[in-house]
Amino acid sequence: MGQRFWGWLFGIVLFGIFMLTAVSPFVGWWLPPKASSFSAEIDYLFYLILGVVAFFYVLTESLLVCNMCRFAHDPARKSTFVHGNHRLEMLWTVIPGVLLFGLAVVQINAWASIKYPTSLVQKFDEGRGEDYLQIEVTTRQWEFRMRYASPDRMKSWSDKEKAKHDFEQRLPPQRDDVFVVNDVHTWKGQKTLCYLRTRDVGHSFFVPAMRVKQDALPGRTIPLWFEPTDSNTRKVSDPKLGDTWHDGYREDGVEDKRYVWDLVCTQYCGTRHSLMRGKLYVHPTKEDYLAWLNTARADSTRTQPEKAGATE
Repeated sequence: MGQRFWGWLFGIVLFGIFMLTAVSPFVGWWLPPKASSFSAEIDYLFYLILGVVAFFYVLTESLLVCNMCRFAHDPARKSTFVHGNHRLEMLWTVIPGVLLFGLAVVQINAWASIKYPTSLVQKFDEGRGEDYLQIEVTTRQWEFRMRYASPDRMKSWSDKEKAKHDFEQRLPPQRDDVFVVNDVHTWKGQKTLCYLRTRDVGHSFFVPAMRVKQDALPGRTIPLWFEPTDSNTRKVSDPKLGDTWHDGYREDGVEDKRYVWDLVCTQYCGTRHSLMRGKLYVHPTKEDYLAWLNTARADSTRTQPEKAGATE
């Protein structure tokens, strides 16, 4: 038993890891709610790959633990040395190769519609204009800086050519642009197109609730898009503070921590990488988004401090 102790201990630890993974969806340690138009496709691929990996995890680790226990060191037993088994080696090479090829084929359509540059160009050229909310996202150590078009300029996006050249090219900011730090705002059902750039090192734009992740690379402008299918924001009016918008609310007005949708950087970018984070605010309607945008524009162009006692 003494020689088999480490085999049993190793098996118990691996079993514990497996069970923690199995129960995590039931205790809130799992994926955030589906909230984008392609969440179902991404989740299907995630569970498919997870199922394949879980099967081979159980198979290989079970064989490993069994062999650790069965063939524990015994001074009275002579070791047998084997130089190789070509059939077995071919088997464990061909099976993973076929599985990986199959997974690659299955994910092509989802990956193409979400990520392929040619699909993005065609998609945006066909539907560009008022169909898409365009935002410039500039990353730097250590923040996300958003640039929004003003409500007046958004009206001009009914002309697709004007809309096409508004944010796509690296044009100087417009006088009526609205700048916000670390907060992405859009509204339910709106296709949102972000032009992602970086001013220094590599960063990443990752919103788990939208199932969207894209690295920002120096010297490049990379488009990404998502379409929220749920909202998480509500307006609160206060006589002293005015209108403010809070996240973490379902459409029925119930507060739910699962509806706090984080924006995080997933590429190590320096000493404060862990603090580079923001939030996604999805308004229930376009009218609510425009109300927020007008408030944000007033705040960004204010030249005088707020009146004393306004926030008391």
